[in-house]
Amino acid sequence: MDSITVRSPVDASVLYEVARADASAIERAYEKAAAAFERVRALRVAERVRACQRVQAYLVENREAVMDRVIQETGKSRFDCLSSEIFAVADAIEYYRKHAEQILADRKAPTPLALFGKKSKIVFEPLGTVLVISPWNYPLYQAFVPCLSAFLAGNAVIYKPSELTPLKGLVEEILEKSAFPPDAIQVVYGDGEVGARLIEAGPDKVFFTGSVETGKKVMALAASRLIPVELELGGKDPMIVFEDVDLERTVNGALWGALTNCGQSCTSVERIYVQEAIYDRFVELLQEKIAKLKQANRKRDALHVPDLDVGSMTTPFQVKVVEEHVRDATAKGAKVLTGGQRDDGALDFPATLLVDVTHDMKIAREETFGPVIPVMKFRTEEEAVRLANDSPYGLSASVWSKDLKRAERVARQIVTGNVSINNVMLTEANPALPFGGTKASGFGRYKGEFGLWAFCNVKSVLVDKQSSKIEAHWYPYSENKYRALSELIDALYSKSRSFVKFLKAGMRLESLANKERL
Repeated sequence: MDSITVRSPVDASVLYEVARADASAIERAYEKAAAAFERVRALRVAERVRACQRVQAYLVENREAVMDRVIQETGKSRFDCLSSEIFAVADAIEYYRKHAEQILADRKAPTPLALFGKKSKIVFEPLGTVLVISPWNYPLYQAFVPCLSAFLAGNAVIYKPSELTPLKGLVEEILEKSAFPPDAIQVVYGDGEVGARLIEAGPDKVFFTGSVETGKKVMALAASRLIPVELELGGKDPMIVFEDVDLERTVNGALWGALTNCGQSCTSVERIYVQEAIYDRFVELLQEKIAKLKQANRKRDALHVPDLDVGSMTTPFQVKVVEEHVRDATAKGAKVLTGGQRDDGALDFPATLLVDVTHDMKIAREETFGPVIPVMKFRTEEEAVRLANDSPYGLSASVWSKDLKRAERVARQIVTGNVSINNVMLTEANPALPFGGTKASGFGRYKGEFGLWAFCNVKSVLVDKQSSKIEAHWYPYSENKYRALSELIDALYSKSRSFVKFLKAGMRLESLANKERL
């Protein structure tokens, strides 16, 4: 097929067709990227920052029209779209407006005494052409944050959006109307096959966000060509609630953390562990609050109102995963307290609360990526940590307790890339914090200073003066030099270390090196 059909998540109506990039289109994209790279790398960091600021200004000024497009293809609520797409992109740009020049500036590095007289530094150089492959759940954020990060580091970018929410023409329009450097970020449309061809074409780095299975394929393709990759592959994020919490606030946090973007976030709360003393009250209050939510219905216009809490799910295949997880859980003894079933053909899956959940159920181990809240109980701190770590994933987590020492102790024991204490998904809200996972959640970090260095060749430079001096460790070796070097090691590192002895040994070694030259 030469084109991809993009459908509405509300009624499955056809929104438009988008042409799938062929081999010649991919080749042209890389040719343009190579030329653009030379122009981008020549720009000062401040000039790249100003280009990003123009994108920020356009998004802020035209946010309502931009959100209309995003909502049309994703089904998310308007508030979710405003906060997690518009605000999040603008805030990331604002962080780099303030800090990019400093992050990418040359850095002095310490030089050891044994290399006295020399200078060391670290420089951050662009890689070339970066390929960014993004998922369907946050199509604006996942387009601009990694792409602009790679650009700020001095690279040209080829961006392949998900074929499910490609936002045809929107990214190009934003870049063009922001007077962004031509071809610095190019959009290539297509499915997984196009993504594979883009990798085979040989980018200098691949930044991929998506499922574990697709991530493995991306890594295998890149590995055969020794292309570095960064993988963000989703999660099964635990929320640990101790008995000393403010129940009202914590339940509200759980509700939002599990249902924001209809649960279609890699850092959504997908497992809640509540200490047994407050378990029943926690579940009761959670059930009461779910009933008060304004949830999406099948009317298209309902998605655009600002007071809608939970929007629609985006893709039919993900709804089927959610249904399978709920069926598996109930078959193994879990109880559905709210939701659990959708109208035939609808993607607006109701918020679902499950209790009596155990770790032999899919809902506790596999990524659900939908509006389902499984709640389990625990007794001790040790049990909570064990349950949280009993997962193939390790992307994000949250720990809730008035005892901050305990909360941080537990946070440090959870094997994950991100932890919020007494809040939820909040590490993502700070653009200065690195983001990434462990285990099956992938590897690498972006955002913050790591988000620029991830797209750099981090180069070490050592500077010495030009002179006639022969280095002490150069040829020829001799017994005298061996003894002098041994004395220097003792002076530097033994229990009886001495700076005076170091100076004497160093001067002797240097004298020998320049006398006993080849």
